[in-house]
Amino acid sequence: METKDFFFEFSNQDRIDVFKSLYKSEKKHSEIEKELHISGSEVSRHLKRLREKSLVIKTREGKYTISNIGKIFYWILDLFEVSLKHKEYFNTHDITSIPLYLILQLGELHTLELSTKTLQNIELWSNLVKNSEQFIYAISDQFQTSLLPIVEQNVYNQDLEIRALIDKSLLKSYNIPREWSEKFENPANFYKKLNIFENIRILEELHLSLVVSEKGGILFLSRDTTINYGQCLIDNHPSFVNWLKDLFMFYWNKGKSLKPFIKKELKSTH
Repeated sequence: METKDFFFEFSNQDRIDVFKSLYKSEKKHSEIEKELHISGSEVSRHLKRLREKSLVIKTREGKYTISNIGKIFYWILDLFEVSLKHKEYFNTHDITSIPLYLILQLGELHTLELSTKTLQNIELWSNLVKNSEQFIYAISDQFQTSLLPIVEQNVYNQDLEIRALIDKSLLKSYNIPREWSEKFENPANFYKKLNIFENIRILEELHLSLVVSEKGGILFLSRDTTINYGQCLIDNHPSFVNWLKDLFMFYWNKGKSLKPFIKKELKSTH
């Protein structure tokens, strides 16, 4: 089957629905009719076309199921659908900051939504931090210092795991660690509990920002070289949570230890 044949076969919505139904589970002809409310003759026509292209096979029990090559095309179809759903966002933002292997997994994020209100996005970010009980992973070139006392209490009360990647410029613009310390009741104990030199790393430059916890996640991409906090992708589905965790770890492994940067900043203040 050539590429043009693939696009032609999936130019019919009913055929797509039959194909997707068989990906979920094998079915008899009559079961497809009942589930999709398509006439028997139309189901037969779609199955014939899909079988001719080796996308669907018939089992010995007389049921229809998706083939191995069909599974690959299903994943491609999912990737197309999610990409087209958010085509304007992807076309106007820098997706090269997302590694290719994660772009290819976008098709799994069926419930992903776009948020376009800046204040709402900030509130979503804050709520993720406030409501997290197990972990928070964040990448940012900005910092909401007002959230630091909440983070401190969560770490003490819930043994919250925190990892953060911050832009190198934050060290000067926020007077870290001096300004941080002013926000905590007991900064020394907090830094020890957080294990700050192990759980915070530095990136020389950032082209995206994110926060993810077991409650959900939010992703901001760059537009015209600047991270756009006015638009973001959001979801609380486990598939997006795991996807964002993988994205975070991709950059975490590129991050540098905070310790030498802090020492430099402390020296520069004396």
